[in-house]
Amino acid sequence: MLRSKMINIVLITLLISMIFLIPSKEKNPTQARLTASSILDPIYMGTPIYENTTGEAHGVYVSGNYAYVADRYSGLAVIDVSNPTNPGTPAYESTMGEAMDVYVRGDYAYVADFDSGLGIIYIANPANPGPYTYEDTTGYAWGVFVSGDFAYVADGLSGLAIINVSNPATPVAPVYKNTTGFAYDVYVNGAYAYVAEYDTLDTNSGLAVIDISDPTNPGTSLHEPVIGSPVGVYVSGNYAYLALEDAGLAIIDISDPTNPGLPVYASWIHSANDVYVSGDYAYLATTWDLVFIDVSNPTNPGMPDHAPTTDMAYGVHVSGDYAYVADGDDGLAIFEIIDPNPSGPPPEPAVGNVPFGNFFLIFIGISVVCLILIKKRQIVRASR
Repeated sequence: MLRSKMINIVLITLLISMIFLIPSKEKNPTQARLTASSILDPIYMGTPIYENTTGEAHGVYVSGNYAYVADRYSGLAVIDVSNPTNPGTPAYESTMGEAMDVYVRGDYAYVADFDSGLGIIYIANPANPGPYTYEDTTGYAWGVFVSGDFAYVADGLSGLAIINVSNPATPVAPVYKNTTGFAYDVYVNGAYAYVAEYDTLDTNSGLAVIDISDPTNPGTSLHEPVIGSPVGVYVSGNYAYLALEDAGLAIIDISDPTNPGLPVYASWIHSANDVYVSGDYAYLATTWDLVFIDVSNPTNPGMPDHAPTTDMAYGVHVSGDYAYVADGDDGLAIFEIIDPNPSGPPPEPAVGNVPFGNFFLIFIGISVVCLILIKKRQIVRASR
């Protein structure tokens, strides 16, 4: 009889504990936005907004209120993105070749124009771009970066082409620096140019680091091999990030540009076409989607997450809270970057919001105590 009463006491105690400890339905508004996905991935992407173009969007650069799209056969497309949720109708300026990439500096857009070399377009009035001038190169212009008075062109089999554009209306003939592999993209940081070297056989794939302290006479070209075929490069801090056509993302320590470190990889099943780094994240335009990866620790990148696109994503540029994607035949895709847990102290939990793990431990603890009391009572009775 006494044992039965003790068991009843245990059950009543546990029931009271459950009523008191189960989390209430009232949650802090910030907590309500957290989901299993957003806890694992501190940012996520909203539904993309599209603005179609007449060509094939291959590269994109955002400056001020405008997105400049390298639109292959349609040349340069200029889109008003002052309201990213409602982009304007594109304005076009034709080029002589195929617009593969674009970089904006001041009143000019510099276009990697494939078999026509470097195209330079006056964009003081973005709604009515033009006129267009160009400086041909001996290879095929795939990527372009402008720094100081010089445009640096990833020129395929001709390596790196360096063009003086101190007067954009009359560019100077290129100076070349050979690369080990096919020069596909370029990024300039300080006194060095970083070139994505592509090779379909992977024998010469890697990162070329070229001393450009004197752009008219580029110095030694170092080569750091990687697994896969680099088609995009971005430099942030002490690291170079390579988009690999068949192996995801490679990250290389360039704190000493004369002695780059061994690559660290983040891989997935899709082919990467371009990379942009902003804050703690690397954004990659891939075959079927926009991929974003936490690179707050570049030596140990996080797991990739994906935001689908409707066509093949070739280029990506991040500006403010939006990622702009050159999405092939579907034009420009604009993704809002959403942070479900913005910076600042974590919200205070509401009364009763005890995590399930704590509740479980308390439940076990009370159960053990009660069972000990029952056992002790049995021992006392037996001794009598």
